[in-house]
Amino acid sequence: MLKRTISGAVFVALVVGFFFLREYVDYRLFNILVYFFSLVGTFEVWRALKNSEAFGGAFKGGAGAAAGAIVALCALAFVPVTTFFGLEWGSVVLVLCGAGVVLARAFSKEEFGFNAGACMLPVFYPNALLAGMLAANTYGENALLALLLIFVTSPLADTFAYLVGSMIGGRKLCPAISPNKTVSGAVGGLVGGATGALVLYFVFRPELPLGWLIFLAIGLVAALFTEAGDLFESWLKRRAGVKDMGKIMPGHGGVMDRIDGISFCAVFVALVFLAL
Repeated sequence: MLKRTISGAVFVALVVGFFFLREYVDYRLFNILVYFFSLVGTFEVWRALKNSEAFGGAFKGGAGAAAGAIVALCALAFVPVTTFFGLEWGSVVLVLCGAGVVLARAFSKEEFGFNAGACMLPVFYPNALLAGMLAANTYGENALLALLLIFVTSPLADTFAYLVGSMIGGRKLCPAISPNKTVSGAVGGLVGGATGALVLYFVFRPELPLGWLIFLAIGLVAALFTEAGDLFESWLKRRAGVKDMGKIMPGHGGVMDRIDGISFCAVFVALVFLAL
């Protein structure tokens, strides 16, 4: 428990530090944090798939090694290209790397279909989802609020889900994927996400008709995306046969164990702010 508390505090301090850097030095410095998520997260997903027979040895053999090299190139290039040239060019990196992985598998003598799909996963997960954070960071005067919605509503949804689920228990949400998650915990997560969004609304007071109602809805849907991300990560770990995606955060696991819900939430928030 002590290790979990300490590593969690370090993670929070790291995120808060990068918020200060973007506000008082240069907004693009926040993308260093996203780059860290991208590099470590891509490595964790690649390693989980590489060591899993359930994914058909996706990264084994010559074709697998070539696909792995393309995945590494994607992680190295995606955030810098997006930061300095825009999300359009970052998307080109994702598409080209995804196509490269498919070609690497297509010209091999090994099974193509399932292996190609598995090899493409670390190209887009987490990188395509992290595009939401990168986009939110470019929203000018709305950027801080958008990023705070991502990094406040999602963790609060996680925390409320854990607390309510632990106290009330009851019917399991998706026992085949994550046996510890309950329906009561999922409802608690919705309350947590809505609470975080409403607090941010009353702090920032954005000029919107029925603004509190809009932010309530944003918080609820952001919590749903957070829970979807958490379930997807649970499915991936169960399929890959691993308990945690990494060990970089003692008590929490890896970076992907920490940002699974946040990354899904980021996509939703980024799209919402395009419409506001």
